[in-house]
Amino acid sequence: MSSRRGIILIVVLVVIVLMTLSVVTFDKFMWAQRRATNMTLRQTQARLLAESGVEHLRAMLLKDQWTILELGGLYDNPDEFCGRAVTDGTISMTGFGAGTRTSLGNIDDRDVGRYTVIAPALSEDGMLFGEQIRYGLEDESCKVNLRWVLQTDLQSPGSGRTFLMRLPGITEEIADAILDWIDDSSDEPREFGAKDEYYMNLDPPIYCRNGMPDFLDELLLVRGVTPKLLYGIDWNRNGIIDLGEPDETSLAEYDVLDGSLNLGLIAYLTLDSRESVMTPDGLDKINVNMEDLTELRSLLEERFEDYPGYADAIIAYRQTNPSEQTPSGGNANLGDIISGLLGGNTGGGNTGGGNANEGTKINSLLDLVGTQGSPFVDDPDEMNEYLPILYDNLMIQDTPVVGRININQASRTVLEFFAAQEDDLTDTALLLGIGTDAASELLGGNSALSQMDVWEIIDGVIAYRVSDPALIEYPEMNYPFWPYTHGIVADLATMKQLEPYFCTQGAVFKATVVGRFDERSPVSRLEVWLDAAEGRKLPKIIRIRDISELGPGYSAELLGADGFVIQ
Repeated sequence: MSSRRGIILIVVLVVIVLMTLSVVTFDKFMWAQRRATNMTLRQTQARLLAESGVEHLRAMLLKDQWTILELGGLYDNPDEFCGRAVTDGTISMTGFGAGTRTSLGNIDDRDVGRYTVIAPALSEDGMLFGEQIRYGLEDESCKVNLRWVLQTDLQSPGSGRTFLMRLPGITEEIADAILDWIDDSSDEPREFGAKDEYYMNLDPPIYCRNGMPDFLDELLLVRGVTPKLLYGIDWNRNGIIDLGEPDETSLAEYDVLDGSLNLGLIAYLTLDSRESVMTPDGLDKINVNMEDLTELRSLLEERFEDYPGYADAIIAYRQTNPSEQTPSGGNANLGDIISGLLGGNTGGGNTGGGNANEGTKINSLLDLVGTQGSPFVDDPDEMNEYLPILYDNLMIQDTPVVGRININQASRTVLEFFAAQEDDLTDTALLLGIGTDAASELLGGNSALSQMDVWEIIDGVIAYRVSDPALIEYPEMNYPFWPYTHGIVADLATMKQLEPYFCTQGAVFKATVVGRFDERSPVSRLEVWLDAAEGRKLPKIIRIRDISELGPGYSAELLGADGFVIQ
């Protein structure tokens, strides 16, 4: 009987041990669930920190240009964009005390939440090597607009391929395949391209997009476009070549060893770039090519009441016949056509012999320079005074200009995309689908813009320019005519040839916004594209996406956290 009691005791002890183990296991499971819940909550909070940064950007872009510059600008502004605190650490963000203030108002670094707006920075010679960062936005007008390339190719078949092949790593097969992917005008492939006949034979089969993609990442589906070509060696997409990422020699297969492909093609391409139709003060710019010259005169006289002769000179130009104007090597006609290619057709060529009320079209504001009897004299010092006033208040069409390149901030690679040409005759013939003789006639027999001239101009612009508008010492450098008045472009006729391609500020921006807490925090990385072209309206979010799965990308110190905090 006593032996049976011993067995019962052992059984009881075993049951107690099993129950204890069950309780401990359940407790650990519940703690794991709590940690997982807290981590999910922290990830959500990090996302909200990044979204706070997006809203801050929208509010800042709503301000007029002068106020933005007073705040430090959009290009590299650590005070506005690095480690901006949203939560100050005095209120608990997780746990049972979430939402309550900490004892004695002490700061808990785990609850100091910040956002940072970060972007890759150019090297001293204007290249994107992925060596350094800045705190600001990316002007999409610093990139090649695929819509512009497609429109150019449709107007002059083959020109889009030639343009795309000026970007690193792109062959004629890849160029035509990209154009076929985004072109909805035909089901027939280009000479070296690919349409459904190719893509439907893949495993699994896909349809050719035949339209603009939602994101540039979709180009990975295009025949010949690889992750290495699109993203370079920047695997985590943070704009910096980190330790552990491949070196430049891995790009040798694309015959690119100069570092220009380190961040991939995606660093040079955009789906959206346009310019604002607002003045720096937030007024509507005046379209100098409006048909009703009476209305135009009234608007000009009101806008330029402090500048005698401006309105009269503009109206006088509009009322002249082309044959009565000072010859300019035919650039006005070329500018009209290029304006159309850039998405802003002024409504036809010069029509001096047509409807008198419609008048002669102005293809570039530089057309006004040197007109007889006007205050717009061809003198660099005086041009630096009056041209900013004209550029601030006037435009040559009703809609925003699409596709022009920001000459002050674009990389050398993008500047060469537009300028790497044998000469202007060849390039004009290519753009318009005509022979060089016809192009020579169009340009008035002047082909002074040689390839050597173009390279010298690019070198001069990069050496002289200031990328950050907030640091520009000479105000005229905020306008695309400055290479002429600062002696980089030798003559006005050449400047007229270049000016239709360039601007100095776009109105569509890309931002990489990072949200995190200072200590032991998940990181939320958002890419967002903002359109501020309309002005006086809260900028539109064109697209937004979360790339947090690519990893944090940046250290806490780089994002503005306290360097002494244990990460």
